[in-house]
Formats: sequence, structure tokens, C-alpha cells
Amino acid sequence: MGDSDDSIKAMLVGKDVRPTWFETVAFRSVIGDMEAFNFMQPLPSLVDLRARQESGVIIRKDFDLDDEEYGNRPVDPKHVERIATGLYNRPDTPVQQIQLAIPEDMDGEPTFHWERFSQLSPGVELGKFKLYQGVPMHIENGQHTLDALGRTWLRVKGATYGRDAEVQEVLSQAAAPIQILVQNDRDEVTRLFVVAGQTKPIPAALMTALDQSSYANRLGTQVGRQARLLRDEPDRLVYLRTAAKEETLYTTAHMRGYATAMLIGFRDRTPDARETNVVRALEAEAEAADDNNVNLNDVLDDVVEEIVQITDYAYDRMPGWKDLRRSPDGEGLTPKRFRSEYLHGSPAGLYVVGAVLGAARFCGISLERTVDALAELPWERTAGKLRKVEGVERKIHPLFDNTLVRFERQLAVDGDIIWTPTTAGGARTNYEAATAAVLKSLAKDPAFHDMTLVPALVHLGLRSANRRGRPRKTAVE
Repeated sequence: MGDSDDSIKAMLVGKDVRPTWFETVAFRSVIGDMEAFNFMQPLPSLVDLRARQESGVIIRKDFDLDDEEYGNRPVDPKHVERIATGLYNRPDTPVQQIQLAIPEDMDGEPTFHWERFSQLSPGVELGKFKLYQGVPMHIENGQHTLDALGRTWLRVKGATYGRDAEVQEVLSQAAAPIQILVQNDRDEVTRLFVVAGQTKPIPAALMTALDQSSYANRLGTQVGRQARLLRDEPDRLVYLRTAAKEETLYTTAHMRGYATAMLIGFRDRTPDARETNVVRALEAEAEAADDNNVNLNDVLDDVVEEIVQITDYAYDRMPGWKDLRRSPDGEGLTPKRFRSEYLHGSPAGLYVVGAVLGAARFCGISLERTVDALAELPWERTAGKLRKVEGVERKIHPLFDNTLVRFERQLAVDGDIIWTPTTAGGARTNYEAATAAVLKSLAKDPAFHDMTLVPALVHLGLRSANRRGRPRKTAVE
């Protein structure tokens, strides 16, 4: 028996017999003094890698500076769910790079083996990367993506029919880019994680334009691109900022709010609720169509066309909008001056216009007649009258006081009192209250009375559908 052991040992001299976690063809490069290995990993095996409890990828859900393990930012379950939903809806979406860090050695033993095949360019080698079992890997970037991949794969794994089987087929053939960094210094691993986590968020306006998998985003973006209000000057529609400035008018996110208000009112308290309600509204219109072959994309195109047409009509009639110059060198208000002088130059005011038109659309009231009525309202910021409130003189806007605008009392150098209009804030409660005030004002004309009844208010999200007690005849008081 001893001779056999000796012969086996002799056979294994110089052989690498340590248990291996995985090995793959990879590219080796050096970042400063740190080795980096890049390769592609099939999604199913990447999920299996993540699922290991004792020696898998370590994703911490807290940040303990004194712990032996590396800290991480908290994982946001809602963000994971959004990514997972996106992957399920569009499994053909490329997965971002997953970045991991491993130590160079453990108890004096190397954690990996590199076999070089060839030098591709200065600093880049092609070869085989082998990672030994038991090596801890700490995630540097992509922790939410990795969790979402695991959640999506477990949802569809083993499916034999339906949508789950389709998603499984796509994901089983997909791969994700992986980068493994070799770093022993705990503080450096943490620093790299912090740097990766400091990516500037994509502005809401740009996200609206880029993410065209969302029906709500497509609705807002297409209305913004087609309406003359935003097309008469090339820079009126904003993609890269959260707010309009200088010669711009509205962002794509603002136009999404305006367009969706015409379809679902203010039932958009979360992105998920907004998308769900928009899809339901489109499905309802598809069911009501005479054509059995109509789909949601066709319905969306029709809704976009309808909103663009009424926006163009309003562009020629609404105060402020009708006064805008029609070209960069034309006569009329500049976008900057319009925003400073008119309340619907703000996102909140724009949403009010959209919601009121949405109420008319829901009630079957002529949108053109509604625009004509809206055009008669005081949209100027400076519109106001002096009144005494509880014995104190104040300047009050006749319709939008403390919802879209409020006046501040200031004392001029010569002692005169100046009333300066300032925004009352863009909070949801403000533009919802402003919408209710407009509906009440328009309802003085019997033609618009139905817009103040419970069904219309529930549709707009201005009243709960499950409100207890005796229903009021009108909820705009």
C-alpha cells in the first residue's frame, strides 16, 4: 500500500490538484499595481456562483467598518425588483459588467492560477484563469444586477411552456461580462466600491427618453417630439436636465406627466403605478376598439396623435403659449420669459392643464371647447388682487393662490410695498388642489359640470374610489 502511495505522489509532483471553483479563457491586464481578469460568464453559472453560501460572491447588506468582512451599501429590494422585471420583460437586454475583488493569497496559498497563451498588446494578455475553491469574492459593482439575475433565473428555471419558457431560453444562452480584481488591501477594496457607487444618476428627463420599453415614457417622449409647442424651436424639449432653463421649455419627464395626466390623471404616485395604470388605460381602449387586431402599440399611436392635436390647438389659444415666438429669430415671447410670466410655464401648471383635459376626455366633453375655457382663466403669475385676510392685507391670486403661486410682501427702498409672485412649490398636493380649483371654476358652465362628479374625480386620482360614507354630488368644493 505504501509503494502505491509513493507512486501516486510521484505522479502528482508538479501537478495542480487543488479543488477548482472554475476556469475560463480570460484577458489579463494591470491597473496600477493591481491585476485584473476579464471574461464572459454564462448567466446560469453566474447565478449558481451567486447562490453558494459558504464560498460564493459576498454581498453584504450592512456596512460595519469594524467587521472582519468588507462593508457594502444596503441592497435596495425595490431596485432589484425593477431590474428583475426589466430582465423578464426584455431578456435580450445586455447585462452590465459585474466587478468582483479577490485576495491574492489565503494563508500563503495563491487564490488563482494564470496560464498565459499570448501577448495581445502592451499590458494585455490572453490566457486561462483558474480560481480555486474557498476563495471569497467581494462584489465591487453590480450587486443589484446580480441579485436580479438570480431572482429572474429562479423564476423561469425549468419552465416548459409560456412566457417563462421563452425567457429561460434567452437567458440560458446569454452571458455577462465579469471583471475580477486581485486586491489584498481591505481599505482599497472598500474605496473601489465607493467609487463605483458614486455614478451620477441618469436625469429623469433622459431616462424618460431612453427607456422606451415603458409605455408611459413612450407616450411622453412622442408627444414632446411631435407637438409644435416643443418643435418650433430646436432646444425647447430638454433631455439632459431635470429642469428647463434659458431657452428651453419643458423636459421629457414633464411632458410625460402632462400626457399621462390626460390618460390616467394623477394616478401615478410611483413609477410602477404610473406604468400599470397607463397600460390598463391602453388595454381598455384596445378592448373598446372595433378592430379585433388592434394592439397596445396601435392604441398608443392613436393616443399620442390625439394629445398632439389638442396640444397644437392649445398652443394657438392658451395665454402665454400663443404668445411664444414661432422660431428662434421670430417675434414673441422667449421660452425663458414665458416661464417667468405664466404659471403653466412650470411643470405643476403644465400638469394642471393635462389633468383638466384628461377629465374632459374621460367625460366625453369636447377637448377644443375645454381649451377655449382654459384660455379664459388667469394664468399670469402677476394676476392678483389686494385683500384683507384676518385683518392683514395680502395680495391673492384669483384662482391659483397658494397652489401654483403666492405673493411675498417686500418693502422697496422708497418705502413702497412690492408684492412679488413666487412659486408655491411643485408638490403633488399643490397641483392637485390647483386642478380641483380649475374644475370648480369651469363647472360654472353646465357643459363642464360632469368633470366635477365623483367618477371623473376618481379617474383623476383626486378622490378615492373606496371613500366611505355618503358620496357627495361633487368633490370640488
